[in-house]
Amino acid sequence: MAKLKLSSWFNRSPPSTTPADSETKKQNRHSFSAVSASLLGKNSATNGVAVSPAQPSKADTASTQSPSRMVTLAREIARETEKLEAYMKDNNMAMPSFDVDAPADFPKLPDDIQKSRREIICATKELGLLAHGPRESVRWGIWEFLDVMALTTLNHYGIAKLVPVDSSITLAELQTKTTLDPINLARLLRLAMTNGIFCEPKPGVIAHTAASRVLAEDENMQAWVGFNGEDIFRASGHVVQALKTYPEATSLTRTGFQFAFDTVDKEPMFATFGKDPEWARRMGRAMASLTGGEGYEPSYFVDVDKGGYDLTDVDAAGGTFVDIGGSHGFMCVDLAAKYRNMKFVVQDLPKTVDSAPKPISADSQIAERITMLAHDFFTEQPIKGADVYYFRWIIHNYSTPYAVRILKNLIPALKPGARIIINDHCLREPGQENPWDERVMRRMDAVMLALLNAQERTEAEFKDLFKAAGDGFVFKGVRRPEGCRMSIVEAVWQPDAAATAPAAEPKAAAVQPAATAEAAAPEETKAEETKTEETKVEEPKTAETK
Repeated sequence: MAKLKLSSWFNRSPPSTTPADSETKKQNRHSFSAVSASLLGKNSATNGVAVSPAQPSKADTASTQSPSRMVTLAREIARETEKLEAYMKDNNMAMPSFDVDAPADFPKLPDDIQKSRREIICATKELGLLAHGPRESVRWGIWEFLDVMALTTLNHYGIAKLVPVDSSITLAELQTKTTLDPINLARLLRLAMTNGIFCEPKPGVIAHTAASRVLAEDENMQAWVGFNGEDIFRASGHVVQALKTYPEATSLTRTGFQFAFDTVDKEPMFATFGKDPEWARRMGRAMASLTGGEGYEPSYFVDVDKGGYDLTDVDAAGGTFVDIGGSHGFMCVDLAAKYRNMKFVVQDLPKTVDSAPKPISADSQIAERITMLAHDFFTEQPIKGADVYYFRWIIHNYSTPYAVRILKNLIPALKPGARIIINDHCLREPGQENPWDERVMRRMDAVMLALLNAQERTEAEFKDLFKAAGDGFVFKGVRRPEGCRMSIVEAVWQPDAAATAPAAEPKAAAVQPAATAEAAAPEETKAEETKTEETKVEEPKTAETK
C-alpha cells in the first residue's frame, strides 16, 4: 500500500525563516556549475547557433559521419523493441496498445527487459527532438502547458466518467451530460486526443482509449491530474513573480503558490489545504498515485535483495526504528513483517495519528510492536535512544533553514551510533541519470520550488545539511537501489568524533529555543533583524480546522 505523506504537507507550523542577503541565498539554494562556451561567430547555415570560425560546422561534417546519431537511435529503438516484444510474446503478455482494453500498466519485467524498455523511452524522446530540430523543439515544446490545460479541464468536469467504457457516445449526447459548453468540450477533447487520451473512431463519435479509461476509473489518477493541473499548474505560473519579489526563495509563505492563491506572508501551502477537507483529500489521493508509481514502491527500502536497507543487526538487538512524519505507518508495517524483533514508532500530527487504522495491522505480532505517537518534527524529538530515525518524503519539502532545524531537533534524543536515514530523491550530475528519470526528478524539483520554496538535493547538499545541523553528524553517503528513484541517505551520530576533531569555530549542537523566529535558521539566515516591520514574514499559521 502506498504511504501517504499528508501531514508532512498539511498542518506543519515551522518557525518563520526569511534569509535575504546574497550570501544566504548562495548557501540555501542549489549550487550549479556554470558551463561556458565561446561565442565566436554566427551564420545562417547554423540557424543562428554560435560556431567558432576556426572549426568546421556540424553541418559541414554531418555527411562524413556514419552512422548519424538519428540512425543510431533508430537502430537502437528497433533492436530493443524487438527484444521487449519477443519476451512479452514468449510469456503470453498483452502487448501495449491504445485500445480501451489494453493494460493500464506494464507487467513486471526482468531487469534486462526493463532496461530495454527504458532505452526505448529515452531513445524515442531524443530521436524526436533531433528530427524536429532545436528551433521547432523550443517553439512548440513550450506549448505543453496547453495539453495540461485541456486535460485539467476535462478532468475537472469528469468527462472521462461520462464516456461509456465498453461502447462509444456521440459528441451531441455527451454535450447534454455536462455543463461544459459544446464548443469547448469538442475542442478540448480533440486536443487531448493528440496525446492518446480519448479517440474519435468516426466524426462526432467519442470513445475511450486505454489512457482515458484510466482517467475514468482510477480515483487517485483523477486526483493527481486535479492537483497538478489546478494547484501546481496555477502556482508555477507565479514562480517568476515570487522570485522577482523575494529572490532568497526559502520562505514557505512566499512561493508561487502564495502568489497564486493570495496567501503571501499568511500561511504555507499545507495550511491552506488543511482548511478545506475536499482539497486536502484530493492532494492525499494524488500523493497515493505518486508513491504507488514505478520507482517509488516501499519494497525498494524494505527488501534487501532489491538493494534496500539492511536492519538485521538492529532487529537482532531488539532495537527501535522511529518513522518521523510517517503518516499511517505503512512503511513500518512492511518492515515489521520482515523484522520480527524490532519495535517501531510512527510519528505524525494528532489528526493523522487519530485517523490511522486500528489495529494498524491484522497481524497481532506486527501491530503490538508499532506505536503511533503524535509529534511535530519542528519540536524536540521525544523518543530518546532509538537506533534509527527515518524520514521518507519529508526533507525535500523544506528549504535549507527548515531542514537543518528538523535535524537539529533530533540531537537531544540521539545516542552514539544512532542512524539518521533520509529516503528522498538524490540528484546526480546532469547527464548521469537515464533521461526519463532525470526528467521526472528535475520536474519534481521544480514542483518543490513552486509550492514550497523547497528542493530535491544532491549528495553534496545532503552532506552540507548534516554539517550545518551539528558537528556530531557523520555523513555516511548515498546509495540507490537499482530501478528505484529514491535514494537512501545516511548519517550516524558520533559526538565523540566531533569532540576529537581539530579545533574549529564552535557550533551549538543543542536545539535552540523554539519560541523565537531567530532560532529557526543558521546564523547566516538571520537577516530579518535588519528588515523593516513591513517586510517581516509572519509566523506560519497552523492548519488546524476550527
